[in-house]
Amino acid sequence: MAAVSVLIERDSHISSGGVSGLSIGIADYLHLSAGIVNLSVKLGIFGFIFILGGKSTGFWTVVAAGITGIAMWVFEQLPLDLDLPKWIAFVTILLFAKLPIGLLVSKGYSTGGFTAIGQILQARTGIPLRISLLILNLMPALAMLTAHGLLSGALTATIALSSGVATEAWTNLTRRVLDGHTMPCRTS
Repeated sequence: MAAVSVLIERDSHISSGGVSGLSIGIADYLHLSAGIVNLSVKLGIFGFIFILGGKSTGFWTVVAAGITGIAMWVFEQLPLDLDLPKWIAFVTILLFAKLPIGLLVSKGYSTGGFTAIGQILQARTGIPLRISLLILNLMPALAMLTAHGLLSGALTATIALSSGVATEAWTNLTRRVLDGHTMPCRTS
């Protein structure tokens, strides 16, 4: 996920949403490290997760968020430039960016960002994950619009607004393939 965020999303100025997308937009606008911004944004989310999600969820969220932020920083340091045409980047992000998130959600985990908030809201209030992600992902679309203009903002909005549905689809597919379960997307 960190590789896709840094090497494809950031280089193409399109995001799949989430805290990673918000971090990329903020980092590009302020000329900062996306990994460092990612960790900083997630610090604000941790309190919410610890209070409403419990100690175990909070602990694993911190671990996953730390790994994600560090991995993003590492990928930023690599001298790789995947200068993909914008349409290839868009299709790749649209179809596959939520696969790693779906894998984590299928096991009850997250990377500590918007998905963690959505999982807690779903467990506590019954709000479907796709709805909370739809609302939360307006922020990354706005960040990319501000940092890179109308086309980047519009493409990010298209992907980000469908990311909740994509996350649930990848979650259910992953459960079906790995566990043989056909239950709807729910946290453990």
